[in-house]
Amino acid sequence: GLVNAPVAPDAIYVGRFGSEVSISVIDLNGNGQSTGNPAFNAAIPMIEGNSMFPLNPNVSIQGGALTPPLAPGTCTFNGGSSGVFSLTKDSNLSDRLAMSPQFESVGDFMLGHALDSTFNNGPPPFGCQAGGGNLCATTGLKIPTPVFGGLNTLTPAQPGQFSTAPIGSENLMSWAPHPNPPPLTFPPTCISPYIGGQEPTSIDSLGTAQAPTGIQNLLVPGSFPQGDPSNQIPPQGMLTKELNTYFQGPSSPQTQAAACASYQIRQQVGNFLYVVDRVRREIVVLNSNRFNVIDRILLSDPTSLAMSPDVTYLAVTNQGSNTVSFVDINPASATFHQVVKTTPVGKGPTGVAWEPDNEDILVCNEADNSMTVISSTSLQVRKTVKNQLNAPFEVAITPRQVGFSFNRQVYFAYIMGRNGRVSIYESGPDGTAGWGTDDIVGQPLFTFPNPKAIQPDHTNLQSGVWIAHEQALNLEGEIVGPVGTGAVTNMVFETTATGPVPLSSSSSFIGLSSRQITFRIARALGQEVLTGIPMDIAFDNLRNLSGLPNPTTSVFTTGDPASVNGKNLIRVSGGIINNNEPSFVFLAVPNSSLGGGVIDVIDISTGQRRDVNLYQPGIQSIKADGATLVMDYFRQ
Repeated sequence: GLVNAPVAPDAIYVGRFGSEVSISVIDLNGNGQSTGNPAFNAAIPMIEGNSMFPLNPNVSIQGGALTPPLAPGTCTFNGGSSGVFSLTKDSNLSDRLAMSPQFESVGDFMLGHALDSTFNNGPPPFGCQAGGGNLCATTGLKIPTPVFGGLNTLTPAQPGQFSTAPIGSENLMSWAPHPNPPPLTFPPTCISPYIGGQEPTSIDSLGTAQAPTGIQNLLVPGSFPQGDPSNQIPPQGMLTKELNTYFQGPSSPQTQAAACASYQIRQQVGNFLYVVDRVRREIVVLNSNRFNVIDRILLSDPTSLAMSPDVTYLAVTNQGSNTVSFVDINPASATFHQVVKTTPVGKGPTGVAWEPDNEDILVCNEADNSMTVISSTSLQVRKTVKNQLNAPFEVAITPRQVGFSFNRQVYFAYIMGRNGRVSIYESGPDGTAGWGTDDIVGQPLFTFPNPKAIQPDHTNLQSGVWIAHEQALNLEGEIVGPVGTGAVTNMVFETTATGPVPLSSSSSFIGLSSRQITFRIARALGQEVLTGIPMDIAFDNLRNLSGLPNPTTSVFTTGDPASVNGKNLIRVSGGIINNNEPSFVFLAVPNSSLGGGVIDVIDISTGQRRDVNLYQPGIQSIKADGATLVMDYFRQ
């Protein structure tokens, strides 16, 4: 079937195992004209599975007056979303949007550059080559001007406001198109390259010199984004707490560029989606909106992925060949989607993460109890660490603390071992004048039985991680209880030392206490909240500042930082602030007490499981048989 899925930041991607290996998309917008069931009853608007798109106030109240106009769908190719937290369906009404023969397995996945950097409906030679296109969608007229619109979101600038985004920047991760996604249209927006989606709502809708009376965006955050089915009250606003979608699409087609207004978002609205297919020994590159295959990259034994914070390279561990392959993912590069370097590492490399300031790549060598440190500058090994590691298989890294947090002027990495212990790596510089060990400094006393996944804490600038594991813990981390039930734990870094801690030449053993480091459990959720053992962790990206430059806080950083859409966990605005401000944690639970596989959605503010389906009694999770992986844009 045809696929038209919502795109980031309003999407969470789900990898599903079992008899039908596939990828699904969790819709966090709920008001877009995706593929789906067009059924709608104005007298009884809240029917499970029916389209919520006709309830988008920009459609129901002023759809015909928008540019381009919007109207409720008539078929499954434009039926629209069935609401927030729903799985997007294709035109056959299946929620498995990509599967065999596109790939045979899903081992890991990540989002890269926005597709409009390569595929767009602007004029030739860089846009539409044949059959359609829009002169007003030319790159030179794309002038993103993101400025603060709230605590954790960006808004288009007002006239005279200064913005740092370069002219022609790719679609910003901070903003969703309106609607998300725009509907498929026939004939398509462009035939070559094939772009079937309508343009996002035009800047013209806000008013032009010829028609100065603009249209107000009525789709704004609200208190009841899921509505109230029991009382037939439709959704009241969006799930996001701060507005992230605007009328900023290109002007309607003109014969002269002088008649076009500058704009800020265009087709293609999705991103390059990189999927590990270990069975076929390749990375499959998909369009995250249409889910068609764009490219295939052959490798020896692809296992796990990490992406450089400037979105230039993809690091791929090859477990069977003891190497890491570096793939060029910069669409402007002459070696785009080619392997540019293969680096030998330890035995059985699995988990890998790229330091957020673009200093190092850390590789977990599970088979020989070691970790390889690769320089981001040379893509060559600069060190192998073997101290206090036991079958390390995953790693998470937080940024170098320069001018924020405890100002330790080092970065910390959390290396997860199969024995349930986390080893803490402290970066350099080491040596007699150094203030960092460039080595493992110890392990917190907590044990996380049968660990499954680890991801950095997006909101805690002090440094911390979320860990998915089986139940247990204590030593005042609490939870405890029988192994075999699920848990997710938020462990955070603490210290009494502010500023660099010089190395002591007299110390024969570097430990957490000598480095003045402690850890505490900020939150531990077990079987009283979760429906099973979580296998993976993701966060919503509804509020993020990625339209601002990707900062570097260290002299050890290599290359130029990304001007937009960088993957560092922080941004600079007066001081250091967190880049992504999630409201929800998404946990893949393949064997749930609710039956089958589900995605448990945890409200971060309350620590409770969010009821994602108000049509059914009890607290429901998102049903997705075989759900094992979940991914957001900032995945490490």
